[in-house]
Amino acid sequence: MGTRYLFEKAIQISQRLTPPEKQRVKNLCNKIQHSQQALLDTADNAMCYCIETCRGLCCKSLDMDSIFSLWDFIFILTLDPGRKEDIRNRLEAYSSLYPSPCPFLEDNVGPCIFRDTIKAQICVITFCANDKKTQKCIHRVNTNFYKLCWLIQYLRLKRIALKMGRIFSIAGSFGR
Repeated sequence: MGTRYLFEKAIQISQRLTPPEKQRVKNLCNKIQHSQQALLDTADNAMCYCIETCRGLCCKSLDMDSIFSLWDFIFILTLDPGRKEDIRNRLEAYSSLYPSPCPFLEDNVGPCIFRDTIKAQICVITFCANDKKTQKCIHRVNTNFYKLCWLIQYLRLKRIALKMGRIFSIAGSFGR
């Protein structure tokens, strides 16, 4: 599945959520945001290395479809819904035929349009330097994204089960 498809799917999923479901998703997205902040606080040396030595090389030559997931877009849209049209426009202008700069870099060089604590999972956990002190924080970010994935799947299955219950109750009334 392409990145544009995943983005549009994230919009659809977000729109289908009931207000209580949206609040559950938002609470979990806030946990992801806090875990990203804790990682960035811990990774100060690794981030300095990325900024000063590599200068964001990984953002300038990437395969976008291997970086962004459905969960990333749900996370970003939940915490920064005003970015929706900007993201859509940037994805429409992006060509995935060859590795190229991330479409979310300002003027194809940076900085990233997303705030530091509202970034795609891969973007926030990947560092040029292997810093052992970041491992626990990286694990926490990954775990929270995993929980978001499962929450969205659970809510989807719940919605399907409710629909199936209605279908069976309607079908049962015809047999009487």
